[in-house]
Amino acid sequence: MVNTPICCPSRTETFSGRYFHNIGPPHEQGGCMFANTTNAVGPDGLFASLKRNGYNVGVFGKVTNDQSNVLDLAIKLETMTYIDSPVDYNNYMGVTYQRLFPNGTNFVETLNGKAPIFNTPYQTTQIGNRTLRWLTDALTKDTPFFAYIGPHAPHFPATPAPWYETLWKNGSAPMTPNYNFSDPGKPQHIRQNPPLTQDVKCWEDQHFRDRWSSLKSVDEIVEVVHDLLEASGKLNNTYFIYTSDHGYKLGQWRVGTSKQHPYETDIHVPFIIKGPNIPHNQTFSQLSGNVDILPTVLDLAGIDVPSIVDGKSIKQFLFNPHHEDSTWRKNILIEYKSVGTYYNDHSTIWAPETKICATSGPPRGLNPSITKCNEESELPLCLRGLLLASSHFLDAIHKNLFVVVGWFKPELGMGHASLLIPLFPITGVFSG
Repeated sequence: MVNTPICCPSRTETFSGRYFHNIGPPHEQGGCMFANTTNAVGPDGLFASLKRNGYNVGVFGKVTNDQSNVLDLAIKLETMTYIDSPVDYNNYMGVTYQRLFPNGTNFVETLNGKAPIFNTPYQTTQIGNRTLRWLTDALTKDTPFFAYIGPHAPHFPATPAPWYETLWKNGSAPMTPNYNFSDPGKPQHIRQNPPLTQDVKCWEDQHFRDRWSSLKSVDEIVEVVHDLLEASGKLNNTYFIYTSDHGYKLGQWRVGTSKQHPYETDIHVPFIIKGPNIPHNQTFSQLSGNVDILPTVLDLAGIDVPSIVDGKSIKQFLFNPHHEDSTWRKNILIEYKSVGTYYNDHSTIWAPETKICATSGPPRGLNPSITKCNEESELPLCLRGLLLASSHFLDAIHKNLFVVVGWFKPELGMGHASLLIPLFPITGVFSG
């Protein structure tokens, strides 16, 4: 699970191994969704700990939402060996990349728009090829390496590679039991949401198709990196970790497409690890969060974990999924402070009419061949019935102000959170 289900805090937690209240308010006042991202690239972070212990640390893709600032800081602090990451990570066709070489040389590379290296500006493909370029060289050396590969896909706008735009043209978003479902026991900003319409479902289906299509390019990165390591003879001496910074809703609890809540959709993410001494096709039942990734990686590498870290190594469970530890946590901390930027959707679908309905074509990521949401509605008018939603759900400090401080308890069912520790001012707490 992730300990804070939104981008920047979650990523900072992963790279620092520390809880949100220690890398954000009240302990620190950070500027990236309240997280202080200095902790992600500072001397006690994952990258610095590995580099300090002799690892060749290569960084490819999105690190945190304040990408330029955090990469500049990493260069200044010398906590990474090599950087080849997009600066404008939200633009899947962006052309600027931050570069850092082992000798300290650094600059921002701008792709040739007409003849880009690797034959396409598409970001996920660029990240994959840039990783391979570095890894091919790293594998010729005796120095141990650590590659952080962070494709932005399938994050909104979830733009697929041009050659995969219609890959999932018949797909549709899952209709889970809590899709378009409300309950009087939910907090106000959830229980007051109006029912989602068929037009909403249409847009969610398209967003789902875009997300899955964009993931095809991520799958290819996994495949080619695995194959390169296998060809080099070093596959069996390498650990792979595959995970994410948060989950996602597609209409669950009548929320359009977003995260932020202590519900399973938002906090439960894939976590797959492969490597020496880890049995195949096994799972373990102990509760773990993304704050446990840093201590686990360092433990696997034989490196001491900084005392400031909150997370715990899960190596004992990875090596023996049936291992019992009576001292292991029975609850997991979920924290979130409203960032005040999202309405009832994580895209432009629910934007005011002046922003969307006046447009002459589909939004970003929508397959150009799809011209209608249904037989009755032309594409720009598919927003009919959605505009009221923007006044009902406000994840903002302006209305329905809330901060989540809770413990996930498996025995209590999906998405339970209750107030245990008042870490910062609270006007509402999720429960049920």
